[in-house]
Amino acid sequence: MVAAMVVLTPTVIRTQSASWTIGWSAILLGAVAVLLLLVLAERLTPPPDRPEPRDLPEA
Repeated sequence: MVAAMVVLTPTVIRTQSASWTIGWSAILLGAVAVLLLLVLAERLTPPPDRPEPRDLPEA
């Protein structure tokens, strides 16, 4: 979805409609922000097969 919006953005900007351009930009930025948050959450979440450090036996 984001890739399609990036491709279509020049067409929307050329429409000379300020409300359309502002709305389109807001949706595009929101979608990018959601994708970045999903990537961040995936990086911060430990993999399910790795035990938590507090669950490991003391050496």
